[in-house]
Amino acid sequence: MTTMTATRTAVSVTGLRKSFGDKVVLDGIDLTVAEGTIFALLGPNGAGKTTMVHILSTLIGADGGEMRVADHDLAAEPDAVRAAIGVTGQFSAVDNLLTGQENLILMADLHHLGRAEGRAARRRPAGPL
Repeated sequence: MTTMTATRTAVSVTGLRKSFGDKVVLDGIDLTVAEGTIFALLGPNGAGKTTMVHILSTLIGADGGEMRVADHDLAAEPDAVRAAIGVTGQFSAVDNLLTGQENLILMADLHHLGRAEGRAARRRPAGPL
């Protein structure tokens, strides 16, 4: 007897296109990433990696293609996509300037947490991670 388990898709991209002016930076990209997979997007500078991440995290729009993240359509459900994901850059301009607590407050602000939640977070004792 064979048991089949359905694999859910975390990211599905078909025909992704993006241009900046007359410079085409993504041209017909297809990508499928199964849920629970560790996936790395590698390539030389200028290959379109950051542009693709910006599109998939709803920071900029695509010029064409169909994209789903966490089973949400990027074009129709951008808020649901943002609620389902977390994105961090490789480097931050403030990495060497902020304490851990200040970084958490920054993240709370970026996630539009209310003043009450922010004050409650600041009152929590700092402890080991």
